[in-house]
Amino acid sequence: MTARLAVAAQDDVRVVIAAATIVEADYLAVHPARLDWALSRLVAIPLTQDLARAASNLLKSAGLRGRKYAIDAMVVATALAAADRPVTVLTSDVDDISTLLGDRLDRAGAGRTGNSTRVRVLAV
Repeated sequence: MTARLAVAAQDDVRVVIAAATIVEADYLAVHPARLDWALSRLVAIPLTQDLARAASNLLKSAGLRGRKYAIDAMVVATALAAADRPVTVLTSDVDDISTLLGDRLDRAGAGRTGNSTRVRVLAV
């Protein structure tokens, strides 16, 4: 991720995360300075009531529930609400993110064209 963030900064690409992702990323094995460096290169989008409702609706539509999927749903809701296109979600949980995206998943990689309303998912 460090290399990806450096390339994004070099290419002037805006990197956005759902603020809830910070909770997942901040654990004892991550050095605080490394986390701070990474977060300084990101735009964290706060969870609003509208995004929370959208995340909840994504869970219902996908037939999922519970805390296991909650942050993934917040990430997907944030991605779908993003004004900048194309959108790519980097995740270690491709299956759950893809399930939550449903028919909004860019299966053909069309998101690279900049015209897609679908979301591309890449494994990290």
